[in-house]
Amino acid sequence: MSYKSIFIFISLLFVFGCNNDDVIEIRDNHKSTETCISLVSEFLSTFDIVKDVITSEQIFNPEHLSVLPVDAEIVYEDTTFTDGDGMDILIKFGELGSTPHGLLCRDNKYRSGSILLSLDQDYFLNNSTLKITLSAEDPYYSGNGEDMTQLIGGINFQRLGTDHVNVKCNEFKLVNSYADMSMSTDLDIIEIKSSSPNDSGDHICVGGNIELSDGNESAIFTIISPLQKQSDYDCLRFISNGQIRVDKSSTISEIVVDFDPHQDLGCDQLISITTNGKRIFTHY
Repeated sequence: MSYKSIFIFISLLFVFGCNNDDVIEIRDNHKSTETCISLVSEFLSTFDIVKDVITSEQIFNPEHLSVLPVDAEIVYEDTTFTDGDGMDILIKFGELGSTPHGLLCRDNKYRSGSILLSLDQDYFLNNSTLKITLSAEDPYYSGNGEDMTQLIGGINFQRLGTDHVNVKCNEFKLVNSYADMSMSTDLDIIEIKSSSPNDSGDHICVGGNIELSDGNESAIFTIISPLQKQSDYDCLRFISNGQIRVDKSSTISEIVVDFDPHQDLGCDQLISITTNGKRIFTHY
C-alpha cells in the first residue's frame, strides 16, 4: 500500500471512528415480533371471556354485551363462599372439532376446551382473588377458527380497587403452529366505565410487563402507553390503542410497537413496528 493510500485510510478512521457503539445491528425481521404480539392478544382475551361470567351487572353493561355463545356450558362446581374454600365455575366450550374450530363467541373469536374459575370471595370486593386454570387435560384454545392458540397454565387476578385488577402468571404456555412459548406477566388492568349508560365507550386499559421465551430467545414487552381494549362487539377482540417497547435477547435494536398508528382507535389488527427509527405497518 502506498503512503498516500495509508494516509487516506488513517484519515477515514479519524472521520468515521472505530467505536463499536456506533454500529447497531438490526437482526429483527418483524415476524417474530408479530407472532409475540398475537400471543399477547390471545392472552388478554381470556380476561374478556372470564369477566363476562363473573361480573354480572357492573362491568361492560352485560345486558347489552355477552361474550359467551349460547352453546357454551357453565358448570357451578362449588356454589358458595360460606364453606371456606371459595367458589369454582367451569366454562366448557366443547371440542376443537373441524374448521372453523371451536365455538364462535360474540366477540368474533373461536374458543374450545374448558376454563376453570376459582374465586375466594365476591369478585367486586377489594383483595378478592380469582384464579384461572387452563389444564392440558382439557385443552383450551382461542383464535380465528383456523389458527388456534392453546393456552396452558394458571392466571391470578387480584382486585386492588373498584376498577383496578392486578394480573400475574408464571411459566404460562402458549402454543400454536407458529410458536411454543412460555410467558410471565405482571399487569394492571383498569376498568373504565362510560359516563353515559347508552354509550358503548366502556373499555379497559392495561399496563405493566410481559416476558415471552421459546428457550432460545426471550423478549420483554414493557407497556409504555396503556393498551386499550374497547367493549363493543366489533372491537372487543382487538387492542385499539397503546404502545409496547420490545427488548429481545437476540438484538440490541430499539423496537416499539404502536397499536394505533393512524390515531383513529381503529378496530383492526393494524400495528406499526419501529426498529431503530425505521417504521413498517403490518397486521398481527
